[in-house]
Amino acid sequence: MQRNKKIAIMIVLIAGAVFVWMPKGKKAKDVSSPALSASFNQAIPMISVATKKRTEFVGWPRDPFAKLQTEKEEKKVGGVSKLKLGAIMWDDKNPSVFINGKIVGVGDKIDDKTVKQIERDRVVLTDGIKDYVLKL
Repeated sequence: MQRNKKIAIMIVLIAGAVFVWMPKGKKAKDVSSPALSASFNQAIPMISVATKKRTEFVGWPRDPFAKLQTEKEEKKVGGVSKLKLGAIMWDDKNPSVFINGKIVGVGDKIDDKTVKQIERDRVVLTDGIKDYVLKL
């Protein structure tokens, strides 16, 4: 009984495989006509395809999440990059600015720099030799 089941399953599988691999659809047309045979004898132009050169990822020019200036560069600039301009409180008579958490006005000192001028969109600081500009 067990052997008969195995044989029956094997026959069904073979029949299924033959059915799947049988050619389907229309039969191939006869190519013996002179018009068709002439078109098959023509030379087929070869198209040359330029192969693309494979490139490798080189890397980003800089890390976008890294600090823009190192401490060494800050010292070159004169330490102004340590000063962070938070806000400008504009008043025609007495403007003031918010730098590094402190409110200062014209003539006040912050980190060895003196506030020279306050404008609507920028602050000019001086160390007595050179002027530095902080912008919003």
